[in-house]
Amino acid sequence: MSRRTDRLTKVLVLQEKLKELHETRQALHTANARFAADEAEDVVAAFNAEGSLSSVFPEVYHARIASATAAKQHHLANAHVEGLRVAKASARLDAVAREVGISRRADDRASEERDQTEALSRYQAKPK
Repeated sequence: MSRRTDRLTKVLVLQEKLKELHETRQALHTANARFAADEAEDVVAAFNAEGSLSSVFPEVYHARIASATAAKQHHLANAHVEGLRVAKASARLDAVAREVGISRRADDRASEERDQTEALSRYQAKPK
C-alpha cells in the first residue's frame, strides 16, 4: 500500500473510534435522562402515597421533583448534542472510507500497470 493509503487507513480507524466515543456518550446521557425521569416519578409516587411526609415537607418533595426534571432536561439536551456529533462523525467516517477505497483502487491500478510494464519489457527483451 502507498503512504497515502496507510495514512488514510489510520485516519479511518481514528474516525471510527471517535464515532464510537460520541455514540457511547449519547447513550450515557440518554440513560442518565431516563434515570432522572424515573427518580422524578418515584418522588411523585412517594408524594402522593398514603402516610408520606409530603404534607409536612412539601417543599422538599417539590424541590426534588424539580431537580430531577431539570436533570432529565439537561441530559436530554446533552444527548441531542452528542447525536449531532455522531452524525458529523458518521459523515466524516463515510468520506474517509470513500477516500481509502479510491486510494486502494489507485494502488491496485498502479501495481497492475507495473506488472504489465515488467511483463512487456521481459517479452521485448526475450531473444528471438
